[in-house]
Amino acid sequence: MADRRTARREDRRKELLDAAVTAIRRHGSAVTMRDLAAEAGVTKPILYRHFGDRDGLVAALAARFSSELLGALRGALVPAEGADPRTILATTVDAFVAFLEREPDVYRLLVQKANVGERAVPLLAELRQPAGVDTLGGFLRQVGGDVALVLGEQLRAAGRDSGGAEVLAHGIVGFVHAAGDWWVGHPTMPRHRLVTYVTDLLWGGLSSLGLGMGVATA
Repeated sequence: MADRRTARREDRRKELLDAAVTAIRRHGSAVTMRDLAAEAGVTKPILYRHFGDRDGLVAALAARFSSELLGALRGALVPAEGADPRTILATTVDAFVAFLEREPDVYRLLVQKANVGERAVPLLAELRQPAGVDTLGGFLRQVGGDVALVLGEQLRAAGRDSGGAEVLAHGIVGFVHAAGDWWVGHPTMPRHRLVTYVTDLLWGGLSSLGLGMGVATA
């Protein structure tokens, strides 16, 4: 019985999160708890019951999309046999930027600061709290750690000191994130051009280290 109740509760949470994503796509990053509840066909207290508070709902959304994006990035970090290193680099960068292009409002809600208007208080304002900051920071650290492992292996394979792998990896992740973050708010070029610019810059730096497949870590 307890297992069935837990399963039903998890299914209900998933339904509520699905509705929350639909509401965000409909109303943008200024979506309110009232909007989210209306989309789900429930009252605000029910949302609070399942997620604790606004921070809890934002954290649950962040966990869902962070997991999806992390899976895509980790897949891109494992090159297919015979794959061209520069192509792998571009594919990995594109995996990140493609998510931003596909879910711009969800992204803004989860990782950017928002102005609090008179009509509604965006859920994004909750990211000023430590829980939201930890969500983004923790995700970037996870990606940086994955990149560092691969980059360290490639540095050693190239006969280079791998002591700087973590510094380089987190710098690469931070650069790709910063470029993508700016592009979401200023889409002055199509995605493929952004990916090309970022890839060109990173490829120049990584290839200067004498790496071969190491570029797959960007």
